[in-house]
Amino acid sequence: GIPYHSIETMIVEAPDYGHVTTSEALSYYVWLEAVYGKFTGDWSRFNKSWDVLEYLIPSDSIQQAGMRNYNPSSPATYAAEHELPDYYPSQLEFDKPVGSDPVHNDLTSAYGPSIYLMHWLMDVDNWYGFGRGTEATFINTFQRGEQESTWETIPHPSIEEFKYGGPNGFLDLFTIDNSYSTQWRFTNAPDAEARTIQGVYWANKYAKEQGKQSQIRTVVEKATKMGDFVRNNFFDKYFYEIGSAQNGNPTPGTGYNSAHYLLAWYTAW
Repeated sequence: GIPYHSIETMIVEAPDYGHVTTSEALSYYVWLEAVYGKFTGDWSRFNKSWDVLEYLIPSDSIQQAGMRNYNPSSPATYAAEHELPDYYPSQLEFDKPVGSDPVHNDLTSAYGPSIYLMHWLMDVDNWYGFGRGTEATFINTFQRGEQESTWETIPHPSIEEFKYGGPNGFLDLFTIDNSYSTQWRFTNAPDAEARTIQGVYWANKYAKEQGKQSQIRTVVEKATKMGDFVRNNFFDKYFYEIGSAQNGNPTPGTGYNSAHYLLAWYTAW
């Protein structure tokens, strides 16, 4: 039941192949079913849309197992971003200090260590072949700076097990490391989460007017949880103090001085 991003296969958008799906597509799916519930009083399809949406949220026990080892005091390894794909791979700078993540402990105490956000891109039919059979598979594309177009991206698996690509999988196309490790890498596009939560807001309003709010309570609770995790997108990528990079030497942030309070382009984990 996972919808394609588009009916067409060749497209010019965030993906260049339409039979993937995106968190954007799922957000509109939830909103459409909210409107369906408004006009019909049937909320089963709305609840189903959230079940489908959760395919884009990496599973706790397997795909996010390593999050329990995440250290919010050392949340990332710095890699410079470059204007052109030609300048990649980018060197990982392990000795460059970064800021601390001020929201992780609060979120973990409330919900556990796993991130409740959607990875933005999934190969619905395993067309790229990084998964098994025709099962839907997490993939990613954009990795090489602001100029990289959808046609220049290198599709690669989000769960990197060195099965495809070169000896280091696809990792050494994007970063220079001392040694490469198998890993999972997920990225959200928070405009999709925001749109999803808007859809749930309207669904809750419509259902309340119909006296059927209890029928969608579980989805409302999950959307609330998602909204809490969207706070990850309110911070600088490396948790640097906002405005401190003007001289090229950003100051590692503490607390909320690394927050810009805007929806960033993405967060990655």
